[in-house]
Amino acid sequence: MDRPIFIVGCPRSGTGIFHQLVRLHPQVAWITPFTNAVCGKPWFRRVSPPAAWPVEWVLHRLPNAALPPLLRGPYDGSLGLSSVFETHEGHAIWDQALPPTEDHRATAEDVTEDVRTYLRDVVHWHRRYHNRPRLVWKTPKNAFRLRFLRALFPQARIVHLIRDGRAVAASILKRRRASGRLHQWWGVRPPGWQSVQSAPPIEQAAWTWQQCIGQIRADIARFPDEHCLEVHYESFLDAPGRVLRRVFSIAALSPEGFFTEQNRRHLTKVRPPQTTWRTRLRAEQIEHLEEAIASTLRECGYDDLATPR
Repeated sequence: MDRPIFIVGCPRSGTGIFHQLVRLHPQVAWITPFTNAVCGKPWFRRVSPPAAWPVEWVLHRLPNAALPPLLRGPYDGSLGLSSVFETHEGHAIWDQALPPTEDHRATAEDVTEDVRTYLRDVVHWHRRYHNRPRLVWKTPKNAFRLRFLRALFPQARIVHLIRDGRAVAASILKRRRASGRLHQWWGVRPPGWQSVQSAPPIEQAAWTWQQCIGQIRADIARFPDEHCLEVHYESFLDAPGRVLRRVFSIAALSPEGFFTEQNRRHLTKVRPPQTTWRTRLRAEQIEHLEEAIASTLRECGYDDLATPR
């Protein structure tokens, strides 16, 4: 039976770097920009995975400027991984599976027989493509799709990555500024996101983090306890090897296959956590932020609130 591994969390919570490392396990397949483009089409089943592999091998060696936007990377630049192919969140695949909606919520009621067949075939296609028995898939939108995933893959493994909401909010604001659209909504769209569109960007980011945490924690309870793991991003940065062993344990993967000399070198690139949000955010932003999400911060173990109460 399919046992895909889904990494979920609010955007800017470190799910990207986490995904990059998990997919280095020799038994794990993943989605690439090329396979996202192929499997995002209804005719993808007519493409033989073994025949498609050499095409990506060539594409991977071309400069980004020579590729259409859908195929461009790198997505793995933060670690400078030398392994073949980049990782991708599979946006085209999700667009093919789920019709456009106002938000990113999906439940068991959205699982039709066509959707079930399509996504299971996508998982099987990627396992053949990489010649590996398991698939790891990271998409922040899945914070609001766990009930949907539970109906599709009852044996799936779920890893929930939590990061300090203040750091997440600061990172979301940085991403918005970099795009030149500070006041435009970015990232996942929780149900009801339109109701906070007029709020300051820092409050929108905080609200998004809080909605992601609440929804994931509520829905993850529908999975067997032994199939789920909640990880704090800061703990992962402090001890990446120890955390990955826990991930491989709940995923029923042998950790020994991962801890090669090369992968251990990759782990040394993971840096200890820093509180750069304290300098990125203004004092009044921190105050508003902590007022909005203080209870959730404490529930998640972040008790060092900067603003006195």
